[in-house]
Amino acid sequence: MIVLNNPNIHLFRYCPHCGRKNLAVSDKKSFLCGSCNFKFYLNTAAAGIALIFNKNNEILITERKYNPAKGLLDFPGGFVDPGESIDKCQIREVKEELNLDISSLDYFCSVPNTYTYKEVTYSITDFAFICGVNDFRPIKARDDISKFYFIKPAKLDKNRFGLDSPKIIIDRLREE
Repeated sequence: MIVLNNPNIHLFRYCPHCGRKNLAVSDKKSFLCGSCNFKFYLNTAAAGIALIFNKNNEILITERKYNPAKGLLDFPGGFVDPGESIDKCQIREVKEELNLDISSLDYFCSVPNTYTYKEVTYSITDFAFICGVNDFRPIKARDDISKFYFIKPAKLDKNRFGLDSPKIIIDRLREE
């Protein structure tokens, strides 16, 4: 017998198509109804991570206002909305969270991640961009950010970050 690594196995039992309690894990990202053969997918979502440096080559770090990882550090960013491109997501998220306008975006890397919210574990691909900002004067912690800091990348403590992908990104920044 093959044990499938689907972190949501305990949550989904009822078919969203026929309503019967006959939904079973099909693979790590899908469920199959034994009654009507409807296949339900939890595909990977996309999120943007903004790597923003000031003129002193310090990176902008935020503190998470809400769970998951409330009170721990993160980079600015968030989930791509339906119909939105990753670059537009970056611009929108930085504006929503910090009231800053991004002047340039340069792709840095992508990192697989998971995000658990209200017991559902989502597969995420985080796209990190080095983002230029011309004017930091309007900066303000808003939306799901409680605080922000500028710090030298060499002084970043990965253990203070609540999610996995920022830790990987920190390692990649240090390699550059």
